Amino acid sequence: MRKLWIILICLLVCTGCSSQIELQKQTFTIELGKDVYANPALYVKEDKNYDTSNMSVQAVSSGIRKMDNRFITGGMDYLVVGEYDFKIVDGDKEYPFKIKIKDTQPPTINNAPTEISVARESIIDWSQYFDASDLSGVSYSVNQNFSTAQAGSVDIVLKISDRYGNAVEKNVHVNIT
Repeated sequence: MRKLWIILICLLVCTGCSSQIELQKQTFTIELGKDVYANPALYVKEDKNYDTSNMSVQAVSSGIRKMDNRFITGGMDYLVVGEYDFKIVDGDKEYPFKIKIKDTQPPTINNAPTEISVARESIIDWSQYFDASDLSGVSYSVNQNFSTAQAGSVDIVLKISDRYGNAVEKNVHVNIT
């Protein structure tokens, strides 16, 4: 009878060990604007064939909501740049992990003329000429000493950046009249 108890205890211990899930990693990095899904199968090791149907992914960090099986932050339909705490819940067990949202992509340029004409002594609003967008916003800068004080023409390099330093450079011929 004692051997039977030992076998049963070993089976229970081994069963308990096999029910521990393994995450693919402790920190997942996702690009700004990409969906962060609440699907546990996306975060556990794929080669283990876990039954994830009874598991759930929950946000631990404040300010995060779940909408249509994905996570969002206030007023946006995505998670903004930052690091967030999550957990996978499997019955009474919890497995913490982090998701970092990063912006690594430069702004998208929808319209980029190679030549523009501006009035002498004017302040150029580059957004009137260059249609650019980025979830982090865009800014325009010229990487050289440029002035519209004198009539003529000049070749410049316009830098279109987002707030995280991702940028696109465009060569522009500026006619100052």
